Amino acid sequence: MKPLLRHLALFSSIALLGCAHLPLAPAPGPAPVLSQTHLRSPWEAAPVALTTQPYNCPPLAPISPDILVTNGVGAQKKVSDTVQQAVYAESDAALHELSARSVAAADNFRHTGSQAAARCVIILLSNAAADHSMAGYMATEDAAQEQNLALCSVAIAYLKVRDSGLATPDEADLIGAWMEDIARQERNRIESTACGKTYCELKAHEGLSIAMASAAVGVAANDPSMLHWAIAQYRTAVAGIDGRGMLHFDTHGAYALKFNLLSAAALVQIAEFAETNGEPLYAYDGGRIHLLIRTVSRGLIDPGPYVSAAGIEQHLPSSLEPWQVIWAAVYNRRFPDPVLTGLLQQIGPRGDDMWGGEPIDGA
Repeated sequence: MKPLLRHLALFSSIALLGCAHLPLAPAPGPAPVLSQTHLRSPWEAAPVALTTQPYNCPPLAPISPDILVTNGVGAQKKVSDTVQQAVYAESDAALHELSARSVAAADNFRHTGSQAAARCVIILLSNAAADHSMAGYMATEDAAQEQNLALCSVAIAYLKVRDSGLATPDEADLIGAWMEDIARQERNRIESTACGKTYCELKAHEGLSIAMASAAVGVAANDPSMLHWAIAQYRTAVAGIDGRGMLHFDTHGAYALKFNLLSAAALVQIAEFAETNGEPLYAYDGGRIHLLIRTVSRGLIDPGPYVSAAGIEQHLPSSLEPWQVIWAAVYNRRFPDPVLTGLLQQIGPRGDDMWGGEPIDGA
């Protein structure tokens, strides 16, 4: 695997799963999402009692607004691959540390009630917002992917501490405006990409990952329009699930199963945010989302249908990896499935440092 892809794989395994691991207890949604003045997060269903437990939170180095991934950019071929990789590594390491530290502190708060841990999340994100971190120039599609993964992670981390009451109004406004700025950039970028007959980023896993981040940011910043856009993307995708339980624009090449899996994970998270705010997305289009989830979960056991549909052997890890199934924990709580239950049991308990953590009550 190329160095750039190794970095992206490592970052994705933490950032994506930090995003995807919502609480398992469904929260009630008393009103349609567009009429609400306060968008609720799933974590509001499990309030945390504040404690004085200490938490160490050393400052992060400032993170640039720009993500410079020069690999593959023709104008930069005058410098060596080693130099290009060093430039990339600066951005990669900085975003990775912001995501990992924010998620770790947020999970510590959820488990211990530590006010210091909650304040750590708020301070880390306030400082990043003040620096306009990762909200500037994206050199390549790989840079844009890193931006999306980091945005999803920090939005989830913030949602876990938002209702602690420990952020000042100015801090909340600063963090919300920063995340919204990045989310709108992502939306504008994906909506400006032309769609063809066989592939469309907006309607494939890339677009759904951006929609998932938009949903999280919309709730975090209390912006119904961002959540509404994510819900619209959900409905378009679910309406396109074919009779085999596959998404047309994801079912191609050696990664058809992986792409469908990533889309299923994103759709489940959007549905959770919507359901929490009174929009019954799981029932949309006759509950067609369940067909997609059934197909991808069985594909992890036998990828044959994807081999048949894509016409090529599927590229899969040699053994089941947590990122492939941990997103389904919240779905399986609502809709118990013996196959998903078995897969979740197979990966075993995950540490907070990697997977985003669960509510203190273990619901």
